[in-house]
Amino acid sequence: MSGLFDPVESKLAGADERDAALVAEYIRIGRTLDDLAYTAEFERLFEAIGGERAWKSRWSVLHRLQNLRKASKLPKLGRAASTPIKVTVDEEGILAELVIQAVGTLGQRDQLLYDPRFDAVVQTFNARTGRNLEPHDTWRLVAKLAK
Repeated sequence: MSGLFDPVESKLAGADERDAALVAEYIRIGRTLDDLAYTAEFERLFEAIGGERAWKSRWSVLHRLQNLRKASKLPKLGRAASTPIKVTVDEEGILAELVIQAVGTLGQRDQLLYDPRFDAVVQTFNARTGRNLEPHDTWRLVAKLAK
């Protein structure tokens, strides 16, 4: 960058090639981390970085992105591309109950990403509430509940 300071470049300094490729693809996709799970953009990111040939699972990619964010090695990309679904207080309670049954606490929610237990949470939530939410929207609600 011809002597100019680039915060993204400096955050990648010392990162291994796999992390660098992951962060570069994350930036290219341009969707915030909290809004990325269960989207077509995540699937494109996953394939672009080698998919299952290079990574253990989709969960491992999201987990690595979360760790990179915690280490301040992942740039902030702005607002989420989708808007959260509005639900009632009763529906929030049902969803919180289902997550807690699946993993013990709302704080452990990340264990559910791309896991059959989350599929069961989505299915049960929809059955109990009469909703027809997709995994992405349900995940956004879970993340909102945990904050």
